[in-house]
Amino acid sequence: VVQLFESYPLFYQPYIPPVIDVIKKEGIIKLQINAFKGVPSKDVTIIPKYYKRKFKELFYKIMSKTDISLNYAEIKYINQNVDIVHLQHSFLFPKIKGLLELPKLQGPKVIITLRGGDTYVKPWVSEKWRNFYKDDGDKVDAFITMSQHQKEHLHEKWGVAENKIHVIPISFGKAKTVQPKIQNKDVLKIVSAFRMCWEKNIDGNLRVIQHLKTKGLPIQYDLYGSGPDAGQVMYLIDKYSLQDCVTYHGKVENKILKLQLPKSDFFLQLSHSEALPTSVIEAQSYGLPAIVSDSDGLPEAVVNKKSGYCVPPNDIVKAADLIVSLWVNTIKYTKFSQEAICNSHSKFTNEREAELLCRLYKKIIEE
Repeated sequence: VVQLFESYPLFYQPYIPPVIDVIKKEGIIKLQINAFKGVPSKDVTIIPKYYKRKFKELFYKIMSKTDISLNYAEIKYINQNVDIVHLQHSFLFPKIKGLLELPKLQGPKVIITLRGGDTYVKPWVSEKWRNFYKDDGDKVDAFITMSQHQKEHLHEKWGVAENKIHVIPISFGKAKTVQPKIQNKDVLKIVSAFRMCWEKNIDGNLRVIQHLKTKGLPIQYDLYGSGPDAGQVMYLIDKYSLQDCVTYHGKVENKILKLQLPKSDFFLQLSHSEALPTSVIEAQSYGLPAIVSDSDGLPEAVVNKKSGYCVPPNDIVKAADLIVSLWVNTIKYTKFSQEAICNSHSKFTNEREAELLCRLYKKIIEE
């Protein structure tokens, strides 16, 4: 199996390499990593630059006398007798369309992992994505979605056959021993970590903090992440006069975020659209109850009314009131914290994701 990336190693998807390590350690699947950009190593092959690729493509076309135009990567995978090409960066699909045109037994099978934007956003604005699902969706051997809701949306809205779509949730990391939290008593500490874009409902999250502040509660809100709408964060902090209780940290490494999460009492994410956020699962793995919106696949990340709460994305008052109701009740808060740990560790570990992925690889190879 070859997993194909635009670049490797990764910053915004740090949860992928640990799953790869688990698969390699088990030794059942021979796994290679290919990328168009990055740092080569014994585990990672960087695909050559443009002109070297073009020479190889021309030579192959002359020698093979085929009518199907194949690119460098496709030729490489055919020559190496690769069984499966798995696109982890789905927008690379034009790079493997030649494989989809080959007779069934003449080339590798193709698996594509889809992030939330690939189903909820991009097809609305990109004809290229709509045409890909319509014209080539039935030629792809398997699509992987993060949540059941994302699967249903991909099928119902964009016409991909249900039997082609497999739900494999994102994992937060390896299973570990975590004790339930006891909330901070003097200051209500809330944290969020997401990409700064419209889907994440930056305004809604900050208005929850504003509402808590107007209730006279001592509050500290730490916000992590960067993105195209980072300016909106700073503007709204100023607009709502939250400078004294909100700290915007911007882009930080995942290992730094993991050190900060256990210091907080709650994780907040009221997204308008979300397939299944790693950050919400990761926060629960440290015992933080999660207050999330009921949008798309987000409810699948929590056990509603047990490990956290799901509310409409614009119901600021309800979100704030639920946070307070847990914060002032130590027994209830500790129960939620315990359930958050159980939820994350029973469904979303690296080991669980690797198991589901290997199961899919074997199924696709045997078909």
